[in-house]
Amino acid sequence: MTLVAVDVGGTNVRFGVAGEGGLSSVRSMLCGDFPSLQAALASYLDEAGITASAASIAVAGPVQDAYVDVTNNHWRFDKADLLAATGLDRLLVINDFTAQALAQTDPSAHGNLTLLEGAGPADAPLLVIGPGTGLGVSALIPADDGYIPLQGEGGHVGFAPQDDAEIQLLRALSAEVGHVSAEHFVSGGGLERIYRLQTAGHHLSAPEIGAAAVAGDGPEQLAVMTMLGILGTVIADATLTMGCWRGVVIAGGVVAHLRELVPDSPFAARFRHDGMMGRLLAEVPVYLSLDPHAGLRGAAEAMRTPALRHMVITA
Repeated sequence: MTLVAVDVGGTNVRFGVAGEGGLSSVRSMLCGDFPSLQAALASYLDEAGITASAASIAVAGPVQDAYVDVTNNHWRFDKADLLAATGLDRLLVINDFTAQALAQTDPSAHGNLTLLEGAGPADAPLLVIGPGTGLGVSALIPADDGYIPLQGEGGHVGFAPQDDAEIQLLRALSAEVGHVSAEHFVSGGGLERIYRLQTAGHHLSAPEIGAAAVAGDGPEQLAVMTMLGILGTVIADATLTMGCWRGVVIAGGVVAHLRELVPDSPFAARFRHDGMMGRLLAEVPVYLSLDPHAGLRGAAEAMRTPALRHMVITA
């Protein structure tokens, strides 16, 4: 079986062939360059000279239904139609952060950077969360035959402001949208939104804000510090909700690009807070994933995960 692993985000799609020795023929493409996932997959297979028999596709967005609408992306597809059109024998479609979680069965491996030290129990769940184009949330639950990855949409929980400045952000955005979620402020677009609201309507892209914030003080750095503080609260809430005492892995590209600002940010204080159950967070380690191929590794692992076998469709 030639298995192609696919990682579909809001902006980029990555492909790779999964074999015993790991990934090969890895390619990254812009989703905007193709009208559909099927077209992008066909282009990849043709360019790489590959005839695939199976594909494991990690998608940003809900995947429970037969029809998949990719979040923050113009791609939409029917699983059975995609299987038939590509001539594959087997197809698995999972949430992109389920794949990110399955790539972190050993959170100390693959070059992960330790942000906060800790010694969490190995038999507890592991949280995997990450701001990128959106905010993905998953967790790995230990099981007898490996792990059970949670497939949810935790990035869309309600935003919980913790100080007057964040209450002002909530009020301002509530005038624009009906439901203010964590993703509205903890993501690439969220950073842009914070900057816009804090500067009375000025616009910069997330990379521009990040570069200026790293270079020095100013409204860009304030926006970054605000986002990192909110991220600390979002992660603490998710850790307490799911009992992820084993640890936290932050994935996605946003924090990786801002990592040198994390030590001086409110992140640690907001994560290890002094609330009623804050003591439970004191020993939870936090890692930062810097592996651009984690989604592909996790997608490949998904095809081998017993808890996900019921989601595989066949020709």
